[in-house]
Amino acid sequence: MPTYEYECTRCGLHFEKQQSINDDALSVCPECNGKVKRQVSGGSGFIMKTDSSSYRDQSKSCSLEETGKTCCGRSQRCDKSPCGD
Repeated sequence: MPTYEYECTRCGLHFEKQQSINDDALSVCPECNGKVKRQVSGGSGFIMKTDSSSYRDQSKSCSLEETGKTCCGRSQRCDKSPCGD
């Protein structure tokens, strides 16, 4: 559930509230009953990292023939898969 930031236009109170994205924005300050505005914030991003080697086409051998370097950066074939095909 996302956390939204609010600030009171009367007393300046800055507070956070966990709300569903379907909930209406708060309008009343919990301290002074003044009007509040929801603040724009960067939030927390969601980054999903993957192991790119798992997506490598396993039917191909390393790129020595194409680039002059193997998939692990060597200029000759190594004895470990996938370079050692």
